[in-house]
Amino acid sequence: MLLILLCFHTFTWVASQAAPPPPQNVQVEKGQLTWTPGEPDVTYTVNYRRFNSDKWEALPACIQTPLHSCNISAIGPSDTNGSPENSCVTLRVQAERRGLRSEGVNACSRYGDVCTPPFSILPQPGSLTVHLSENHELAKEHAENAKHRIYFGREGESPLQAYKDTVASTTIEELEEGQRYCVQVAYTLHGIPMEPRSCIQCEVIPASEHVNRTPMIVGLLVGIVVLAIIILALGYLGFFQTEKIKRCLEPYKYEIPPNQFPGEFEVRTFNPTEEHCDDLQISDGNYEPRSALCPPAAAS
Repeated sequence: MLLILLCFHTFTWVASQAAPPPPQNVQVEKGQLTWTPGEPDVTYTVNYRRFNSDKWEALPACIQTPLHSCNISAIGPSDTNGSPENSCVTLRVQAERRGLRSEGVNACSRYGDVCTPPFSILPQPGSLTVHLSENHELAKEHAENAKHRIYFGREGESPLQAYKDTVASTTIEELEEGQRYCVQVAYTLHGIPMEPRSCIQCEVIPASEHVNRTPMIVGLLVGIVVLAIIILALGYLGFFQTEKIKRCLEPYKYEIPPNQFPGEFEVRTFNPTEEHCDDLQISDGNYEPRSALCPPAAAS
């Protein structure tokens, strides 16, 4: 039991001497820098570096702060010549505990501004299109010397690899369907990337809809051919067979033919008043037939 307690205290002491984990989701938006809260006993320090400079400076208002945000509006432009790049800085946040500091995490910009390009991505089967704006302040000031740098990779790859420097929208081809890919964009000036970069956007590449349209097309063609044949047939009958059609539609008149065998058949008729009957007379048990005319039938 004593050994278990000793191991526990040793583990706790070692953990307390380790550097805290780096901050997460470090983002800047409209002069406000934010990050995800960490452990309770951790403080944070914000440093910044101007464009095309290697010197890091601490922001006085955000040194070893227990807060999870920092107002960076105090960082002004490096000079007053009005160039857009003079107001662009790289922002980095470090976590600190008992004198031990984590790795610094650079901030990304959620929305486009003078220093960060706005963009959108459109996934399609096998490809991903990155839509960029060609009309921005750096392009107006530096023309083709200002470009977009696209960083690209699968989700989970860190850091994303530089893919291409371009001035216009770009389509990335030959991507695996069903996989999730991520894009980050930054301005470059004379080939030097500017900060802050955009925040990462990720999309899943959709699967192709392999639909066999051959039966549908064949059925449509057959229907068109049959309809054309019917129209041609009706047109032919209407223009060239009008009289025959009229004769066919006339009612049929049947004429009774004359007696072709005269004298062969004789129809005999009898007057009921002249019908002969046999009159039987009974005399002494003998029957004596006697021919006589039948009396006329009574009228009904």
